[in-house]
Order: sequence, then C-alpha cells, then structure tokens
Amino acid sequence: MDNNIRFLTIFTPCENIHLIKDIGMIPYVLYKEFNYNSTIASYNNGEYPYLKTDVKGLKQVFIKQVFKSDFLNLLNFILFNFKKFDVLQVYHFSLKQVFLLYVFKILNFRNHKTRVFLKMDVNDSIKSWKFNFAKKVFYKFLLKKIDLLSLESKKLHEFSVKNDMFGNIIKYIPNGFYDGGTRQDTHYEDKENLIITVGRIGSPEKNNEVLLDGFKEFSKLNNKWKLELIGPIEESFNAYINEFMNDNPDLNGKISFAGSISDRKDLEHRYKKAKIFVLTSISEGFPLVFLEAIKSGCIIVSTDLNTAYDVTDNGRLGGIFTIGNHMQLSKILNEKANDEEKLANDCISIQNFAYENFYWKNICHNIITLINGEIN
Repeated sequence: MDNNIRFLTIFTPCENIHLIKDIGMIPYVLYKEFNYNSTIASYNNGEYPYLKTDVKGLKQVFIKQVFKSDFLNLLNFILFNFKKFDVLQVYHFSLKQVFLLYVFKILNFRNHKTRVFLKMDVNDSIKSWKFNFAKKVFYKFLLKKIDLLSLESKKLHEFSVKNDMFGNIIKYIPNGFYDGGTRQDTHYEDKENLIITVGRIGSPEKNNEVLLDGFKEFSKLNNKWKLELIGPIEESFNAYINEFMNDNPDLNGKISFAGSISDRKDLEHRYKKAKIFVLTSISEGFPLVFLEAIKSGCIIVSTDLNTAYDVTDNGRLGGIFTIGNHMQLSKILNEKANDEEKLANDCISIQNFAYENFYWKNICHNIITLINGEIN
C-alpha cells in the first residue's frame, strides 16, 4: 500500500526527549506498516536516541524558538510548513492545541488529503473539566474542523459521550505496543513466582508503600514468592525502604530493587520472568507498562484505574483493588498465587488479548479508517 500521505506529529516542547519512543509510535507504525511519510516536529533539545532505535525511520524537523511562548512557536511553525504535510497529529486537549489543528486545517483547505487528529492522553481529571459559556461556544466552533479526537480509556470515552463533551468526533483509541510483526509468545513454564512493578519508585502518585505492605501480608501465606521493584528510586523514598526492610527482616531476599533499567531486552526479560505485574498508582493516564506486561504474559493486578479495566478485560484476566487498600491487594495476590491452573491459562490468554486489542498495527488501521478511511 502506497498512501503517499505526509503525516506530522508535533512533539510537545516540554516533553522529556525519551518519551519520543512512545509518542512516536503512531507515526512510526503508519510509516512501517502503511508506507506513510511520517515526521516528528520538536525543539532541538539535544540528542533523540530513540529515533535511531525504537522509531528508526521517522523523519525529524526542528521547531524554531522565535518567541518565548511555545504556542506562538508552534503556530509559527505551522504557518511556514503547513503545505509540506497532509495530516497533523498533536497530544493533550487544550484550547491552544485545538486551535493549532484548526489553523492547519483552514490553511490546507485546498488539499483534499488534509486531516487533523488530537490524542488526548488524559486521566480522570477530565471528569472535573468545566467550560463556561464562551469556551463552550468557541470549542464547538473549532471542533467542527477536527477529524478525530480520541480517548484511551473505555470508561472515560463512555463518560464523555454520556455528557456530550465533544460531540460525535470523540472515539476510543487505546495505546498499543509493537513488535515489528515478530510475535514470540512467553510460556508459563519459563516464568517464576515473581511479582514486579515498573516505574518511578517512591514517587507519590505510584503509592509504592501500598505494594510493600500488601506483599508483606501476602508473604505470610506465600513464602515462595518474590517481589521486584524496577525503576529509578526517588531520593526521599530510600529512608522509607530502609525502615521497612529493617522492620521486616523476614522479607530480606524476597524483595529487591533493580533500579533503572535502560536496556530494553533486559527489561523485557524481567517481564517474561514475572507471573504478576502490580500497579498501586493513585492516578494514571494509560500506563505503557500495562502493555509491556500483558504482551509478556503477566496478569495485571492494579488499583481501579480506568485503563486497568481495559487491559484486564474488566478483571477477567487480572485483579482490581481500591486505591490505597493493601489488604485487598494481598487478598487478590493470594487468590492468584493459589490458583496455579488459572495463572497458567491466563498467561497465554492475556497475550492473545493483548494482540487482539492493543497491537499498534491494528490500532493504526483503525485510526486511518476513523480519519475518513484510507485517504486517497
């Protein structure tokens, strides 16, 4: 398929450069699987190493920092470059982002391929959004030009539709994973009695104290299981770890802290070894660690985040507990650990579920359809 579509994703200037491996996946897969001419636009903030590895093949253009305002810099970039692209995609819903898409669409009105797409990448905060009359009118006017607006969670999508927040352009499009078309299943026999979590260990929103307390209770009944926390450790959390381990000497050898792992193969190997992935977060958008876990055959045990219901098929392939409730977490872990047959069956079931629902090639095909079919 040769679409000859020139697709541009604007990489928000304030984003960490390392996020380009995630934000770049839509244009990358459109390039790899559908022959789109894909480009990332960003500030020149230094090296972007993932453009040479994870999303190799994406083009990159730099946005000139003419003004102190990021918005004006982006607007200036669009004014001088709109003719070079057919489709513009941005992240995060705001009046400024919607206006940028509107400007691109208006300027490119002679191009019949022109489409605009905003991926919201939002969490529960959307439920508290309030628009005054003037904002509602302005948004309604601007949104008429938007071809696709997406939410990553079924629950938030249902909420937005029920409350008629964005009209009929709002669609459910989850995040995904990509393996280059080389699926390699993880076998349950290769896994260990291991529970892992991955993230910024000790950051307040991750609420890792609940994980440690929950595992402590779980270990009283299951002494053959281990817990590994993977990711950089917040400086302020080290004192808590030391106190916790000193107070629970029986957990020495059962709990380990791996630190930050930048080697993707090493990290993937740890997912493949684990049987259970736990997330104790207070709030999240769509954690990409969920996808890395289910792709590797881990069942998810998570706080009742919106996307936790999506990746566990409403709890069928995992477990969901109330935020902050370590006893409920320990109970779910105990139930999972004591049902070896279901753990084994779920290992392959959740990998099948992952590929059926969260594989980027399928998601991008859906995106193409939703922005008005295969543009020609």
